[in-house]
Amino acid sequence: MFLYKSAAAGAAVEEGSHRFLRVSGFSSSSSPHVCRMNYMPGTASLIEDIDKKHLVLLRDGRTLIGILRSIDQFANLVLHQTVERIHVGKKFGDIPRGIFVVRGENVVLLGEVDLDKECDQILQRVSIEEILQEQRVEQQAKQESEKRKLQAVKERGLSIPKADALDDF
Repeated sequence: MFLYKSAAAGAAVEEGSHRFLRVSGFSSSSSPHVCRMNYMPGTASLIEDIDKKHLVLLRDGRTLIGILRSIDQFANLVLHQTVERIHVGKKFGDIPRGIFVVRGENVVLLGEVDLDKECDQILQRVSIEEILQEQRVEQQAKQESEKRKLQAVKERGLSIPKADALDDF
């Protein structure tokens, strides 16, 4: 059974792995004004974070920022007013994505965004076109670097197995 914190009900108090809700006029066996709430481990504990702004890091490296609207037992997420944030060096750009459904197995990190500290960024916000161009340049530089490394390894008589060949084991 879940009891939700509300201004009318009172304040939630946490002791160990149990949560208590102080309710005026409520009587229980342990205390006249304390109602015991079971603490749910795992994704159920994220129920308190619904309707708050979160940052989600995905397995493919993308970063999403949006308002958490729903979560289930598999950590599947529904984000509202979502933006995809792209970082390149000290620059970043946000691409609006709207409502975003994320399969739980793709979530690497999920954290609440501190709205007070969000404005104290040392990064420079740039336009979508500019950040996408910077990202393309960075990816091309990485590809050229990998080609040079592979060529140097081949010149030394070594071989590196292809990444997709490793999936067979």
